[in-house]
Order: sequence, then C-alpha cells, then structure tokens
Amino acid sequence: MQTQPQLAAAIKVATVELQAGITAILRSWDALRTAVQNEWGGLDSTTKAENLRYYIFEYFDYIKIKKGITREDLEDHIDMYMEEEFAIVLEDESEKHVVQVMFELYEKCGNGDFSLSREVRSAQMAAAKKGKARVQTVGENEDSDDEMDVDDEMGNKCSNYLEDAGGFLFGPPPGHRFPINSPPATEKKEVEVDEDGFTMVPTKRKGKT
Repeated sequence: MQTQPQLAAAIKVATVELQAGITAILRSWDALRTAVQNEWGGLDSTTKAENLRYYIFEYFDYIKIKKGITREDLEDHIDMYMEEEFAIVLEDESEKHVVQVMFELYEKCGNGDFSLSREVRSAQMAAAKKGKARVQTVGENEDSDDEMDVDDEMGNKCSNYLEDAGGFLFGPPPGHRFPINSPPATEKKEVEVDEDGFTMVPTKRKGKT
C-alpha cells in the first residue's frame, strides 16, 4: 500500500501526463485549431480555446470526487461550446473521437500507464515539425521517431515536453503580458562604525604617479 506522500506524488505525475496528452489532442484537433487561427470566435479566440482546455482539465481532475462522469456529457459540452463560442456545427462529430481518446488517457494515466499520453504528444510534435494540418496518429498505434522519456518524483527520467501542459495552446491571448526580468540586486556593503559611534567613510586610494 502506498503512503500518503507516495500517493500524492503519483497523482501529481498522472495529472501532468494527462494534461500534456489533452493539450496535444486539442492542438491536433482540426476544428478547434482552424477556429482559433481564423478567429471565428473573435479577437479572443485564443482565450476561448484556453477556457475550453481549463474546463476539460477540471473535468478530469483526479483529486476532486466526481459522480458518474460520462463521455456523452463531455461530448455535449464541447459540441455546445464550439457552436456558441466559435459558431461551428460539428457535423463530422469529431468531438466524439476527441473525447474518446481523452477518456482513454484518463483511465490509463490513472493506472500509471503513460504510453498513450506520450504517443499523442510525440505524434503532435512530429506533425508540428513537418507542418502537417492534421495529426492522424492521435489515439492510434503508430511508431514514432520522437519517443519521449518522462520524469516522475520516484526517480524516473523526465522530459521538458511535460511543461506543455501549462503552456498556451495556440499562443498567448491578446493583451497577455510576459513577466519582465527585474535588474539584479546590488550588494549592500556593511557600514563600519568606530569605537566612538561614528560611521567610517571609506577613502578612495589614489594611484601612484
């Protein structure tokens, strides 16, 4: 049986893997990507895409207790969201495939199996490098040259790609401000005080002529 710290670490790793996989799926989804690129949701299309991802992250939260979450509920929400926010009617029912893969990710990552998460992430990265419009390998078993190693807090080696779970889907929203690097702090010199309580002022040494 796992101890409380071990369980917390396992949940953290599973959550990061799950969210990285969900991010890759959303980036690979033609309907969402096209809607954002063409600003069918207005100037804040990128923000709307981020809101959708945040909702999905909350939906698949391992810590919160959920009763009877179903694929149909998530499919209906995504379908309605895309129509209301981006004026898209998903006639191809692509949301069903997207949700199906997400549920598989949720179950596998929850059981400590991160193979599908790494697969969809690897496929998305490979397609992005090649400039493909569509990632056909999402949720499918296909070999990739870009295999990823992932770290957890139990000693396994980790890859930086997991940071994508917290990165922007399609670039920063309008008006987003990146943090400005503050200038390095100057070191304060200690003030010397003589026996009479007077501050000693350092004198500049004159160079030899």
